[in-house]
Amino acid sequence: MSARRILPAGFAVALAFGSLASIAHAQFGGLDKLRQGIDKAKSTTQSVTDTSRKVADTAKDASKVAKGVMGIGPEEEKLIGESVALEIIGKYGGLVRDDAIVKRVNLLGQALAYYSTRPALPWTFAVLDSASVNGFSAPGGYVFITRGLYDAVAGSDDALAAILAHEIAHITERHALKIIARAEFVAGTTTLAVKNNATAAQVQSQLSQFDTGIADLLKTLLEKGFDPKTELAADKTGRALAVTVGYAPGALRQVLVQLQQKKSDPNATFSTHPPLADRIKNLPNDPAPASQ
Repeated sequence: MSARRILPAGFAVALAFGSLASIAHAQFGGLDKLRQGIDKAKSTTQSVTDTSRKVADTAKDASKVAKGVMGIGPEEEKLIGESVALEIIGKYGGLVRDDAIVKRVNLLGQALAYYSTRPALPWTFAVLDSASVNGFSAPGGYVFITRGLYDAVAGSDDALAAILAHEIAHITERHALKIIARAEFVAGTTTLAVKNNATAAQVQSQLSQFDTGIADLLKTLLEKGFDPKTELAADKTGRALAVTVGYAPGALRQVLVQLQQKKSDPNATFSTHPPLADRIKNLPNDPAPASQ
């Protein structure tokens, strides 16, 4: 692995007050609290979902529409992110606790996050104990990659940074939050329409498909994945972030090409992402980074 990267000033300050190990263990402590509070988190998840669906009982439909357009605030993002992160950890085998892996993923991840468009988020990076090849993100700064994906890129800092940057891009661009915001927007407009339309049941039926909430967000992240346009945009934004921090521009494309050549089981390799061929075609044909 290369040691040529320069840590950002903010991260250097963090290192001055404690080792990477202490930073990583602190982050695991936060994730462990999520796991210990599983019942509370599930209750919170249901509460958030119920809130978005009970629009017929509120007298402030117009404000709900405005909120849907403007997006979700920091506190709501935090609650949503905690709930989603908990589900990801539970579904993908828990957390890998190898100190060397934890340090490395956090070193690269925090450096990338520092130069992202949302450096103030409490970013958390972890590896899931799953042999599948995949990566996930949750609102509020949670980034996960599976052990299978980590092993596939373990020989290159450039490749690992490219993968982490893709997931960071989903968070900085608020891709998951836009799903929730759209649900609130449609829910608000549905209630307004019902109050002014004699065929209320028909209106409800036509728009019910957009009533997503947390449960459907989890289905999107863990089963269906984002739509191809969103994933390709994250590839582009993540590539730009990695290049800004000093990593090779061709790293992400190289990773995807290598995974494609392995002819792995498509159900186990980036199963929630667009086909590898589409992602490769979408990226500039930059030279592959030199081996490290």
